Amino acid sequence: MKRILVVATALLITIAVVITSCSKDGSESGYNRIILVYLAANNNLSNYASDNVSNLLKGYLPKENSNDVLLVYSHLMDHTPVLLRIYRDDNGVPQQDIVANYDNQNSTTPQVLNSVLKKIKIIFPAKEYGLILWSHGTGWLPQNYYDNPEMFGVFMPDPYSDIVKSFGFESGVEMDIKEMAASIPYHFSFIIFDCCLMGGVEVAYEVKNKCDYIIASPAEVLATGFPYDVIMEPLFRSKADLEEVCQRYFDFYDSQNGVYKSATIALYRSDKFDELAAVCKSIFATNREKLNSLQVTGIQRYFRLNKHWFYDIGDFISRIASQQELLQFNDALSKVVIKKLTTPTFLDFTINSYSGLSTYIQSNGSSFLDSYYKGYKWNIATEMVK
Repeated sequence: MKRILVVATALLITIAVVITSCSKDGSESGYNRIILVYLAANNNLSNYASDNVSNLLKGYLPKENSNDVLLVYSHLMDHTPVLLRIYRDDNGVPQQDIVANYDNQNSTTPQVLNSVLKKIKIIFPAKEYGLILWSHGTGWLPQNYYDNPEMFGVFMPDPYSDIVKSFGFESGVEMDIKEMAASIPYHFSFIIFDCCLMGGVEVAYEVKNKCDYIIASPAEVLATGFPYDVIMEPLFRSKADLEEVCQRYFDFYDSQNGVYKSATIALYRSDKFDELAAVCKSIFATNREKLNSLQVTGIQRYFRLNKHWFYDIGDFISRIASQQELLQFNDALSKVVIKKLTTPTFLDFTINSYSGLSTYIQSNGSSFLDSYYKGYKWNIATEMVK
């Protein structure tokens, strides 16, 4: 879900002056770091996306002649998509150059995401790339499942169905995580999910080979999203300071009042997930009887509205593992989750146990989800659902 609203052709237009395939010293890769903010906001979040761009202009921006580049792919409601380069000129004034205008297209399809990313690498060859994905989100769930489980043979009336979507939402189209991961055409230093419920082990494991680090929220994300006026500076340091990005996200929401004081955020190291998967596979194999009879009531949840699909992985494993197994699990988890921060509550539920990573728990009453879940790389590696 992206986001929580709290209430109490592709025709490319290149600009020769802006675009170059060589640096000042003639090297093939003329840029150091390219960061793309991909705003799939041709939906009910459009105004919030506009606010985020406005906040970008208030914070740190690379200079015009810098080898660091900030790009924004912006697709707002009632607008055709545009790719912008945002920077500060010699007088410190924020500027927006149009790199590309697009005919109207659905920005929540894997084909469009893939095309935009490929074009950026051609125009801006660089040593490293960072990606921020901004839109609706419902983690690992199948397309349209969160809103319409009855379509899959499960009836669950939901009076809030109009505010919950999967990753991206435009004209009824969503992008499930397997499609999204497959559409990413090259390696990123980091991927940041500015959308709800993406801090799940299923999501992270699916994209781990596409990036070195991942930032995401196990729970939902309030509509205001990341504080873009303060997170770009650590992202453009000589080495991107992803822990500081998490801290600034947390501090922004922790300073709010009431239900606005709601945030979960975590930083994951991609190359350590295989060790975690191996430990979990062993635990699931030796504790199959406990797993099959487990009562999920009382396990830390990251969902609202009776959506029983996102639980804390640490709390979950502690309910079935032996003491020795739990020590092994916690050691492996500590290598994956580098930083984790949470407010004491998130909207209407308390966070008593926080590992920084969510998971699905096999449900005997949801044969469709169990069957779908088997196709995820995380489940193939761990065999929770057999």
